[in-house]
Amino acid sequence: MMCAARKVIRNSYRLSIPFPLAIGLIASFFFACPQPIMAQQCANPSGDLVINQTFGTAGNPVSLVNQTTYEFEPIDCPGDGQYAVLSSLDGTCFNSTWHAVDRDHTAAGIRGNMLVVNGGNKPGVFYQQPVSGLCKGTSYEVSFWVMNLLRTETCLNALIPNLSIRVETSEGLLIQSLAIGQIPQTDTPTWRRYSVLFTAPVLTDDIVIKLINNQGDYGCGNDMALDDFQVRQCGDCPDQPETVYIPDAFSPNNDGMNDRLTFFTQLRTTNSFRINVFNRWGNLIFSSDNPADTWDGTFNGLPCPADTYTWIVTYQSVTPPKREISQRGRVLLVR
Repeated sequence: MMCAARKVIRNSYRLSIPFPLAIGLIASFFFACPQPIMAQQCANPSGDLVINQTFGTAGNPVSLVNQTTYEFEPIDCPGDGQYAVLSSLDGTCFNSTWHAVDRDHTAAGIRGNMLVVNGGNKPGVFYQQPVSGLCKGTSYEVSFWVMNLLRTETCLNALIPNLSIRVETSEGLLIQSLAIGQIPQTDTPTWRRYSVLFTAPVLTDDIVIKLINNQGDYGCGNDMALDDFQVRQCGDCPDQPETVYIPDAFSPNNDGMNDRLTFFTQLRTTNSFRINVFNRWGNLIFSSDNPADTWDGTFNGLPCPADTYTWIVTYQSVTPPKREISQRGRVLLVR
């Protein structure tokens, strides 16, 4: 159990520990090792889930290509530096030093999978999750459930997983980091939830969340199961000032290039959306409540003349208090 202890033989184990030694090991564990930080949570726990990784269902595991540097091993007891996606563990792995886990953590009624990780001999990232489309400046909660698979009193000098979490931009710039600490051994299989908050950056909406195991050595232990990795939005998205873009000109001359006026939108909702196009005399010549619609430069089936036209887009904001937002501009019709 000691933080600094190391053992080089992977499957060496012990079923009983003399009482004085056990007292020393327990004291070393509590006084020499920092206790984990369990949770930073959304004030509003009912926010939308952006990511909900449950690792699939029994017989239908998800692919983790590009999400881990560990080697996939399609067996119940993956070796050092390997992982498996399993629905249960029978308790016989490595001379029965691992817990018997009859099901994953996901809610009852779903025969799901968990990610089973056998730690490698070097510290580093063992799982990462890309996330995109976040609301800039909005807070999010990252959470996951983890279990130390090594049963208590099975190994002398057991290796204990020691985790931290990093939230980075896709370019590697740090947004948030948190040292979780050691995932303790237990007498019975025990899932523990850990979470951290971060604020989505304003310069990009693409991030990567990395789980790091700071424990790195070959020996008995450093094995865990992971499940229900989630990213939850904590609050409403702030208004984005430029959510609609319409080109300055288009040419409906049937040459196959720029023949229709397209309305580009980044709106997260189409509630109360309306686009209206007017001629120079203020007459309405095109209207739609669907952002995917386009205008072909006609009115009542007849081509409109080359001229400058005014457009007005209205929609309802996504943040309370709900209010109507209006954008206005002009477009040149060229023939």
